[in-house]
Amino acid sequence: MQTYQFTAFRDERFAANGEIQADSPEDARAKILERFYEEGLIFCDYVDGAEPDHIMLTDKEGEEYHLEDETPPDVLKALKALIGKADDLIAAIEGTTDQFEAEVSALSEATSAAEKAIQAAGGVS
Repeated sequence: MQTYQFTAFRDERFAANGEIQADSPEDARAKILERFYEEGLIFCDYVDGAEPDHIMLTDKEGEEYHLEDETPPDVLKALKALIGKADDLIAAIEGTTDQFEAEVSALSEATSAAEKAIQAAGGVS
């Protein structure tokens, strides 16, 4: 496991600094985002709860790694909104009828796949 110094940026104007131990730069990014969602990162200036969009890591040898979210923020925002509405629709249908069981199942699977895609992109659904 390696120790990395990190700077997590939001909109390149707001930064949080710290240290993280991880097996790889990608593992470090995941741990930083996990810390963001569980404990919060203290940014120099608060940014409406939005997660970092650029993380810079520096290892003990001084090598820098730049990890940026390549998913456009509007796409993640829209996907999260669709997931929320799909969950509402599923709950409404399940509470009233069993007539659309196959459609509800397919919508649930699509919602799960979308949530996994968001997590893979670095966001948490």
